[in-house]
Amino acid sequence: MDLIRYLKRKKPKKALVFGMGGGGDIVATVPTSSFLKEFGYDVIHGSIVWDRYIIDPKPGPRAVEELESCEIVNETVAIAYPETNVDGLKLTVSKAAKHFGKVVCLDITKGSKKLADGLKDFMKKYEIPVVIAIDSGGDVLAFGFESGLRSPLADSTSLAAISEIKDSIVGVFGFGSDGELRIEELLERIAFQMKKEGFLGCISMDYEDFRLMEKLTKDIATEASSIPLKAFKGELGLEKIRLGRTVPVSPLSILTFYFKASKLCESNELAKKIIEAEGIDDARKILNSLGIFTEMDYEFLVEKKEIRWD
Repeated sequence: MDLIRYLKRKKPKKALVFGMGGGGDIVATVPTSSFLKEFGYDVIHGSIVWDRYIIDPKPGPRAVEELESCEIVNETVAIAYPETNVDGLKLTVSKAAKHFGKVVCLDITKGSKKLADGLKDFMKKYEIPVVIAIDSGGDVLAFGFESGLRSPLADSTSLAAISEIKDSIVGVFGFGSDGELRIEELLERIAFQMKKEGFLGCISMDYEDFRLMEKLTKDIATEASSIPLKAFKGELGLEKIRLGRTVPVSPLSILTFYFKASKLCESNELAKKIIEAEGIDDARKILNSLGIFTEMDYEFLVEKKEIRWD
C-alpha cells in the first residue's frame, strides 16, 4: 500500500488529522488516527470551525478571532480546549476536546490560500510532517456539478488549501453516508483516481474505533459519521437522513479511502475556481456565479426563516 510506505519514511512521527467539512467530520478522524498510532505516530485531531445551524445559528464558518479560551497559533489556526467557546456557545471543537484533550481549529473564513499558509506555519512550529484531511461521506470526490451536491463550499475550500501542502492526503470515510453522491458516482470517482494514480489505499475501522466514536457521538451531532457505526453493528440497507436524503449502510461504510490531495484538487473544478478567493464569502459568490447553491446560502435562508432546517 502506498500509504504505508509513505508513513514509514516520514520523520518525526507526528501527524495532524482534521475534519475538512466541519460539523461531525472530526468523528471520522478516529480510524485514521488509530491507524497512524500503529506506526508510532503522535496524532493531533483537528477540524474546520463550521457547525451545522442547529448547533451554531450564525451562518457560515467561524474565524479563530471569535474563539474564546483558546490558544491562537496564527491567523488561521488555533488550539481549542474543552472550555473553548464562542459567546458562551460550545462548538464541536470544544466538545471533541473533552475526549481528545485539545483540538486544532482551522479557519476557512479567510480563504484557502491563507489557510494553507497557516497550516504550513503550524506544521513547521510543531514539527508535523504529515497532514490528512478527512471527509465524511465522499462529497470531496465530486467534480463539482453533481445533482446531489449539498455542501460544496467547506470541502472545496479545505481541499484547495491542503492541496497547497506537499504530500498532503485526503481520506474519505463512510462511503456515501452524507447522501450527496450516488453510489455509482462514488465508485466512478474512486476508479478515476486510481486511473490518475491518486489512490493510496484504504483501511477499516475496528472495535476500539467503534467504541471511541460511539462515545464521541454522544456529545457531537453528526449523521454522516454515525452511519458507519450502524454498519459496524451489522446493519445493511438504506437509511433516510435530514433533508430526505437516502444513504447506504453497508460494510463499505466502515472503510476510509485515501487519495493524494493534489490529484483530487486537479479533478475538482470548484476547488480550482476558489483557490484564489480572498475569503469564504468571495468563494461562495464564485460558486454562486457558476450556478451552485452552497451550504452557506442555505444557512442564510434558514436565518431569514425563508426555509426550515430539518
